[in-house]
Amino acid sequence: MSHQRIRNHAFGIAVAVAVGAAALLGGCGPKGPVPEAPTPRRPKEVPAKQDLAGIPDDCQPTDPKTLPPPVEYKERSIIEAKNLAEEGFNMLHRAEDPKLPKAQQEQLVSDAVDQFITALLADPYNVHATYNLAAAYARIGRNQCSVNMLERLVGLHHRPSQRDEVEEKLDRLLGRGRFRNDLDPDFQELRDEEPFREVVKKFQK
Repeated sequence: MSHQRIRNHAFGIAVAVAVGAAALLGGCGPKGPVPEAPTPRRPKEVPAKQDLAGIPDDCQPTDPKTLPPPVEYKERSIIEAKNLAEEGFNMLHRAEDPKLPKAQQEQLVSDAVDQFITALLADPYNVHATYNLAAAYARIGRNQCSVNMLERLVGLHHRPSQRDEVEEKLDRLLGRGRFRNDLDPDFQELRDEEPFREVVKKFQK
């Protein structure tokens, strides 16, 4: 076959391949500028910040048999726990400011919970952290968690070295003593619940 015939034959194959490809693609070659995507009928929803009050109560009732054993004095970080508990208390207090946006109030309560938990890891016998963690949990609707911390306070009430401090917290909880008729509002939604009433009875034994 001559070189001319070879070139003509190759050209014919190339044309056939091009025509076949065009048929398969349905004529998808460029035909001008590509139009912009249509505007969505509604804007995408921005997920709202999680409402702490809507978090399900995932605490289980406290079983005294499963509580950790007593911690020796040398194993406790008493000063650290005291400082963390006070920082958490200040956060709870700031969260009561009605001028703050709700999201900021919720974040302060969440941060306070973290502070109290860390304080109790440093010193499980810190009364201030125990009571205010119960208050923070009650404030966000985690009722069983709150009751668990009050149960823990019952145990601290039986320790002579902390009984007076627990009694002061009970005055605030029950609206007595220098807090006469001034019940802690954090527990307002919890007061009619049977678990709360039962744990309060334990302080009287």
